[in-house]
Amino acid sequence: MQHLVTGAGQIGTQLAADLVGGGHQVSVLRRSAVPLPGTTLIQGDAGDRGLLREAMAGAEAVFHCTHTRYSAKAWERDLPQRERAVMDVAAEYGVPVVFPESVYAFGMGAQRLAEDSPLDPVAPLGRVRAALLRNRAAHPAQTLSVVAADLLGPTAAPATSVFLAMVLTPVARGRRAWVLGDPDAPRSATYIPDLTRAMATAADRADEFAPDGDAVLLAPSLPPLTQREMARRASEALHGADGVRPAPAVSRIPAAAFSAAGLVSPMARELHNQQYLWRAPAVMGEGRLVRDFDLRPSSWDDVLAEWAAGVNGTSATPLPAQ
Repeated sequence: MQHLVTGAGQIGTQLAADLVGGGHQVSVLRRSAVPLPGTTLIQGDAGDRGLLREAMAGAEAVFHCTHTRYSAKAWERDLPQRERAVMDVAAEYGVPVVFPESVYAFGMGAQRLAEDSPLDPVAPLGRVRAALLRNRAAHPAQTLSVVAADLLGPTAAPATSVFLAMVLTPVARGRRAWVLGDPDAPRSATYIPDLTRAMATAADRADEFAPDGDAVLLAPSLPPLTQREMARRASEALHGADGVRPAPAVSRIPAAAFSAAGLVSPMARELHNQQYLWRAPAVMGEGRLVRDFDLRPSSWDDVLAEWAAGVNGTSATPLPAQ
């Protein structure tokens, strides 16, 4: 089968590798001139309709994974017009479009998220995400949005993964982890290969999931952990559970610090606006991908073992396909 992936960040890169590994022909549309292994590079902007028509010819599905900097203004400026272009061309060709999605559009509903949770954003980033979801539902293209919690995985980087930046990287360096919100509130996380596997399944079964043209699905996600527990288990993965190393120190970043930093840093300002997500538990429920298709998430032990092997410069056994 032939697929088009737009964007090659932490999600698009993993997804393209998965599809190539499954024997599919994959084209990747990205601005960079660097191709991903085993794929056909199409260099350009995902909002270019002419380029999209060329790239989408013969594709069975489109995975729209482009993004922009972490700013509500940038999201409002860049994301809707690119999504509209992709959906317009996909509708012409009659192919489904699969999107990775965050929990932001659901506001406080993210505390215990289900597939039927209503859109109820409470912050600027969430309002952009909710508008995107509404636009997808109203568009004639067949669209499937796969919602993930905060991401971890082999293609994650500290700039794009909160848990990697604020928990795992400090633990690896033997430093105190300064975390967002309540360090003792349970939180779901999504392993990036579990998300991309879910996206591929959604594309394969688009007519089952979205018979009326649109679906919102929950990605299989790791069991909830507190950030303090995550730090402890990460340390054990690095040093062994029987080691004498003390438990990692974990502290909450004062909200006032984010408020002050937001005066000079747009990213800090957005994170301050997102504090509602971190003051309480944020737990992803099981959706149709798990219940109906038995698409089980990876385990924390395996995910942290893989991460620790990367930190220690050793080879971890690849995680089994679920």
